[in-house]
Amino acid sequence: MTDRVFVSNLCVHGFHGLHSAEKNLGQKFFIDIDCELAGPATATDKMANTVDYGALCDLVMELSAQTVFNLIETFAERIAEAILSTQPLVSRVTITVRKPSAPIRYFLDHVGVSVTRGRA
Repeated sequence: MTDRVFVSNLCVHGFHGLHSAEKNLGQKFFIDIDCELAGPATATDKMANTVDYGALCDLVMELSAQTVFNLIETFAERIAEAILSTQPLVSRVTITVRKPSAPIRYFLDHVGVSVTRGRA
């Protein structure tokens, strides 16, 4: 049995990317967070047995505001690291970062990356 807490499509405005326009103007990124919990969140009806998804969103927003990343791969990695370091109930986390305005010459919905990290 695995309990999960997740956030889908958190919209973040950030200045991440390789190109100067991305760093100057910024753009939208959509973040999915999928946390596997070390134990059952349903053991009690108390917040102490689960993860606050509002806190997960706050963490992503703060990280995006504090640091400019060249690669969304690095952005995803840092989100995963921050969640594992601040949320002791999370045993494994998958972060997906989607970039709908990638500066490439093709018509597409978005590009993105996913990383999965867990405790050693």
